[in-house]
Amino acid sequence: MQQLQEKLGARLREFRLASGYSIEELAHKADMNAAQLGKIERGERNFTIQTLDRIVCALEIRYTELFNFERNVPSSTSIILDKTIASLPALSTQEQAVIYETVELLAKKKKNE
Repeated sequence: MQQLQEKLGARLREFRLASGYSIEELAHKADMNAAQLGKIERGERNFTIQTLDRIVCALEIRYTELFNFERNVPSSTSIILDKTIASLPALSTQEQAVIYETVELLAKKKKNE
């Protein structure tokens, strides 16, 4: 059981880092103590399903991603892109067009640097 606890903790830490959260930010978002989250990440603390659920929801990941130990955690770029794409259907066509134009302008600016 300890080995699974350590593997889950390490995986949660990888997702936290890939999402760009500090331990304090994620703890706040998950409504928990940062020291408690740190112990969970290091595999030093048992946690309930409810605690795990709060962390997973705060990270905005699926349980299948968390428990797929054979697959690497996506990079922060992939996570941000996936979240952006997932939110687009809720926007109007006009709002989506504004986002696209903004991205195009930023890409052109980056290319010219």
